[in-house]
Amino acid sequence: MVKDWKRWVVPGLAVVAALAAGWVVLRDGGPGAAPVAGAAAEPVRAAGRGEPDLPRIDLARLDRGRPASGVGRRDIFDFGVAPAPPASRVAAMPQVEAEAPPTPPPYVAPTPPPLTPLNIKYIGAFEGRHGLKVAVLMTDRKEVLTGQPGEVVANRYRIVRVGLESVDVQEVGSDQVRRIPLKGN
Repeated sequence: MVKDWKRWVVPGLAVVAALAAGWVVLRDGGPGAAPVAGAAAEPVRAAGRGEPDLPRIDLARLDRGRPASGVGRRDIFDFGVAPAPPASRVAAMPQVEAEAPPTPPPYVAPTPPPLTPLNIKYIGAFEGRHGLKVAVLMTDRKEVLTGQPGEVVANRYRIVRVGLESVDVQEVGSDQVRRIPLKGN
């Protein structure tokens, strides 16, 4: 039992010594403590080892307000008239009577390009099983094309409407609808 208390005395003394050292460091502020408020920022010499001076950070300046800045206040979408030149320069310029600018010619809308000739003929129509009309067209190469309204034939023409005596077609990529009458023979 005598040996038991010796086992706890050495670690206990080490803990007490560590607590005393910590208390001393916290009470005095220690080597890296912040300066007292209002104290001037002054360089700190590094423990006499011949190292260069280290600047001390002044934390009191954090409470000071920031200076006003114009950054971020300009509206990049606000376009205005350019500022007038200074009055002294305007007065120094000789006054010359300017002639009235010529009036521009009246605006004339451009004419649409001429329509390309169609190389298809409407040769008839028939009704399918479900009552849908199907147009029968023939190209200048004697190819027979068939299609219902809304379909594209020959990769160039969209059938708009199928009637008894005509068919309306629209060239793909154009807004113009052209009517092809029924051709006999």
